[in-house]
Amino acid sequence: MRIVQSCWRQSNWITKTFVQRRYLNQDTNAAGVWDPFPVIDTIVTLKKDPFQPIVEKSAETALDEDHGRPKKSHKSQQQTQQSKFMAMLSPRVMDAVLTTVMGLAAVGIGGTAYHAWYEWSEVHKVYKSFTEPSPLLKSRIKRGYFHRDEQRRIDRAVTGHTDAKYYLLMGERGTGKTQLVLNAMDKVGHYGIVFCEAHSDSEVFKARLGRALNYLYREDYVGQLFAREAPERGSALLDIEKALNIVELVAYKYQRRRGRPLVLVINNIHAFGEDEEGVDLLEILRQRAEAWAATRLVTMIFNTDDYAVYERLKRDAARMEVIRIEDLELKDAVKFLKDKRHRKEPDEVYERYVKECVGGRLAFLNRLAKANDLEVMIKIIEHEERTWIINTIGLIPDFEESEFDNQKYAAAAWKLIRAIVQSPTKSIPLNDCRIITGNSSFHRRLDHDNIILVDTDNNVTADSKMLMNIFEGIVNSEGFDELLNNVLSRIEEVDKEQRTREIVWSRKNDQVVKFGMDRAKARGVFW
Repeated sequence: MRIVQSCWRQSNWITKTFVQRRYLNQDTNAAGVWDPFPVIDTIVTLKKDPFQPIVEKSAETALDEDHGRPKKSHKSQQQTQQSKFMAMLSPRVMDAVLTTVMGLAAVGIGGTAYHAWYEWSEVHKVYKSFTEPSPLLKSRIKRGYFHRDEQRRIDRAVTGHTDAKYYLLMGERGTGKTQLVLNAMDKVGHYGIVFCEAHSDSEVFKARLGRALNYLYREDYVGQLFAREAPERGSALLDIEKALNIVELVAYKYQRRRGRPLVLVINNIHAFGEDEEGVDLLEILRQRAEAWAATRLVTMIFNTDDYAVYERLKRDAARMEVIRIEDLELKDAVKFLKDKRHRKEPDEVYERYVKECVGGRLAFLNRLAKANDLEVMIKIIEHEERTWIINTIGLIPDFEESEFDNQKYAAAAWKLIRAIVQSPTKSIPLNDCRIITGNSSFHRRLDHDNIILVDTDNNVTADSKMLMNIFEGIVNSEGFDELLNNVLSRIEEVDKEQRTREIVWSRKNDQVVKFGMDRAKARGVFW
């Protein structure tokens, strides 16, 4: 009997000890955990039900029920809170917390460091674009260059030895405006200067400006992979504004180091259209040019062929200086041909060709300088110009209605050209030009198409000496006035047809529409 009692006591002690430890295990302190050591009071219970698959109660509740204590007391609540607190301070929890904190700290510090480095890199890349020459620009220098008086003013603007101004270079196609700027850039080694070509599409101009400035508009920023795209993205004008902000930061840095402003050249800004986007783009550049000229951070140089650009900038310009680039004078043109052709022909031949045929247009003089036969080259140039004029503003007497707008523009152009040719000075005032054409947009289009030019005295004349010779030959030819009058009559006829609406009435089911008359009188009438 004593042996049985002793075995029972030992089994009861072992069972209670292991069960208590199992219930108090930190990893399984919850209901619904598989219990491999079920509570057994007797050997019979163990034989009948050796396993309890699911523990439906927490460990504290099970221990309270075993010992007959109340389920909840103040002391047990304190012990429970202490056990929870100790569980929070367990090594596994602390390892997880420490790993999370260190990961977040590494991401935060790394992201902040990368962002700071990227901002510095953006400014540094733009700074390098102003201090390193472009190989494409180097190839265009000294090709057909001829020194002229305007070179000194451009040199002073490029080197920064000038007042707080920005510049507008005006001149016709082929007068050598770009070559003057490139030569001034070559004298300073392209240091502190960026050259960019304009375009009618703002997206294309944005790409060209970014390439010239070595600025990618934050497209290579890795941080944007972990954030949604900003709602203001997608506007080319906004991206150009951001690029100009970077230029301003670089200019401030450059000003402190070198003591002179940066130079930003925008070539052929007449390519910006007269639509809303083109007007806004030109306005952004003009505002920047005014502000930078006042602070001497950046000197902007605009290059254009159109007088209309001058009108748009002059309206609000306060610090703009205009440099007019015209054709070479007779003696300079003759000197240019003599130097380029190494005096192959007498000076009288050069003077006659310049005075009677090509004038002082530098583009034509370059072609003559490289030609083997001057007579043949002059005929080729004249044929090209004449063909281009006929294809652009050629008159068609019996044109179709689809050509109405083109012929209206061509007729207005020839009316203006006839007035220029018949003028004693071969020019007319700009105000008379508007009256003759009847539409102010026509003379802007003619200027943009390089058919006429507007000089500094607001006088309108032919774009070049070569075109003036062609205009005189066409206007003074037999039958020109009759041809122009026929086109004008056809324009009036088509315009009347477009303005008039014809209503046709027809007879249907032997019904006649009556207009204040009886049926007998109206019978037989067809409307």
